[in-house]
Amino acid sequence: MATVGHVDEKGILWKASQPGKFTDSFNSCPTLWHTIEASGKQNASRPAAGQRPVLTTTIVDGFEKVTLGEFEWVTYGKYLEQVEHLAAGLVGAVPTLSPKDTVVLYADTQRAWMMSAYASWRQGLVVGTIYATLGEEGALFGINQSKCKLVFADSKLLKVLSKIASKFKYLKDIVSITEPPAEALAAIEAAGIRVHKMEALIEAGAKKPVAATPSKPEDTAVLMYTSGTTGNPKGVLLSHQAILAVVAATCSPTSAVMLHGRPLLRQDTVYLAYLPLAHIMELAVEVTHFAIGAKVGYGNPGTLAPTSPKMLQTKPPQIGDAQMLEPTVFVAAPAVLDRLLIAIKAKFAATKPFVQRMIAAGIKSGEANFDQGGVGTKHCIAKLIFKKAQKLLGGRVEVMLTGSAPLGVEVQKYVQTVFNCPVRQGYGLTETCAATCIALAEDNSTACVGPPQESACIRLRDWEEGNYLNSDLTSAVGMRRGEILIGGPTVAQGYLVDASDPDPEIVAKNQDDFVTIDGIRYFCTGDIGQFTPRGNLQIIDRKKDLVKLQMGEYVALSKVENAIKSSKFTALPMVHATSSMSYCIALICPNIPTLKKTAAELGVDGELAAMCVEPKLLDAVLKDVQAVCKASGLQRFEIPTKVVLIEELWTPDNDMLTAVQKLKRRQILEKHKAQVDAVYV
Repeated sequence: MATVGHVDEKGILWKASQPGKFTDSFNSCPTLWHTIEASGKQNASRPAAGQRPVLTTTIVDGFEKVTLGEFEWVTYGKYLEQVEHLAAGLVGAVPTLSPKDTVVLYADTQRAWMMSAYASWRQGLVVGTIYATLGEEGALFGINQSKCKLVFADSKLLKVLSKIASKFKYLKDIVSITEPPAEALAAIEAAGIRVHKMEALIEAGAKKPVAATPSKPEDTAVLMYTSGTTGNPKGVLLSHQAILAVVAATCSPTSAVMLHGRPLLRQDTVYLAYLPLAHIMELAVEVTHFAIGAKVGYGNPGTLAPTSPKMLQTKPPQIGDAQMLEPTVFVAAPAVLDRLLIAIKAKFAATKPFVQRMIAAGIKSGEANFDQGGVGTKHCIAKLIFKKAQKLLGGRVEVMLTGSAPLGVEVQKYVQTVFNCPVRQGYGLTETCAATCIALAEDNSTACVGPPQESACIRLRDWEEGNYLNSDLTSAVGMRRGEILIGGPTVAQGYLVDASDPDPEIVAKNQDDFVTIDGIRYFCTGDIGQFTPRGNLQIIDRKKDLVKLQMGEYVALSKVENAIKSSKFTALPMVHATSSMSYCIALICPNIPTLKKTAAELGVDGELAAMCVEPKLLDAVLKDVQAVCKASGLQRFEIPTKVVLIEELWTPDNDMLTAVQKLKRRQILEKHKAQVDAVYV
């Protein structure tokens, strides 16, 4: 098989199609503002951004449920016009704003989010992003540290801002994306902060246009606060040219999103936008789609499918966002695909025995086809059955891309078989504008994140403590290994440091995490990787996730967690170990339907809470977990000796996961301390 990456004489991995060179510009656009300006004019009559109106809101058992209308679309010409009017209205309403000032976007993903960003970039402002899930403390920290003068917020988060309004040091203006709640509005205005309605700013700007004052390519475009798993969020400084380098590489003729010579990102591409725009992955993806003139339809994680948690159950059932939009590109965190896999298997398990046999044969055929480099099943009856599952996402998905965490091999093969499209992993960080690597659409390699895009290169730095070395190439391992250093034009300018109150830890990180070698600036990721013979990058460990057990063995927590995901009982796992113990344990949010089915088979009844502590069930789960770990090739000391079942699923909403679905290990351990202490002895 042909190589996809090229390792040069210095041990640096490049894209095989362009070794030693970087793609760092997109269609001669100097800033992100210029991409939407050009696209708005070139695609004036084409649909740009769509959103479903909320028709009704109902509280059911303490949870908000909605009914939704059909997608309502704005053309590129109208979208550009509204952005320009909003920018003019902003200048007129807040004359104290100057180029390079920071404005913060504190809102859920929606059409107005990107419009606000483009309007800000038009006037040379820095867009600060704060996760909607960070809450009062995180919002206060980011808004004050960035010396933010203006915040764009939606009604839900205006309520959060109203509780801390008196604590803001520099904030004087808020733009309400939606109608502001009266109580929140009163509290904010009482603190001396003016509230402007976005609709009013657009109307005012239409009457009094202003000239654009965009930044320079090297200026900061985005100050992105990472959600973080501990401590205060860090503000990452990303320039216009850094983000544009990723856009250019993703749209290049040799991009990973090409299949049999046909680009999977095209003018007629339809993209479902539902991930947090405060995360660089979603921001980069949306900027790319708008730059090429694609259709971007806004959804919500709670309304993607008819059975999603925010959907009011009606007769007939409502249509989910994905079914209605029929996207051609679907981007997800692996946790989303894990849940999708559980849902599909549950649906298949409810079919008649004959159908189940056809499904099993179809999956077997698809996995064999996968191993031969193909996509989908060759089993004719299963193809028809799988089309019904494909309708969950609209039935037109041409490629699925994942990032932020490892994608399990079983999940990749199963989902690719059922949905009949390439399922590929990507890799990157906020500090490298997300899409550093994307596995090629035509490459079925598993457990790989692909070669670097043409906007980056990768070198591996020896990490002797973990015994990961470049010299492993000539050992029994047969591959270079080490800490991943990402170089090229996408690397961040660094972390924001408050000059009046510098954080010594952040100052040190700016010195230690960014290095220049042979004229190339690198970010030191802390991830451990290896280069495969084909030139793919594999993530095999993380320095922070490595725990030394009592007898000196090292356990890579994320590696074990990835293996446990294959257990039929697992919805979400976390492995825990300390140096004072000789073994590790697993905390598992269970796959509830499977757990209940096993409980019935064992003669166990009762509520979920009782099931999670039932010895018979714990034993069944542990045996299955240990079996899949052994099948994954884990060493005996890596395999958990005990399990803890967690009744409540960890989510960003209960602060157990970051906004991009990463485990908050410290918070999880604190919440479940009593359960852990009871077994980890």
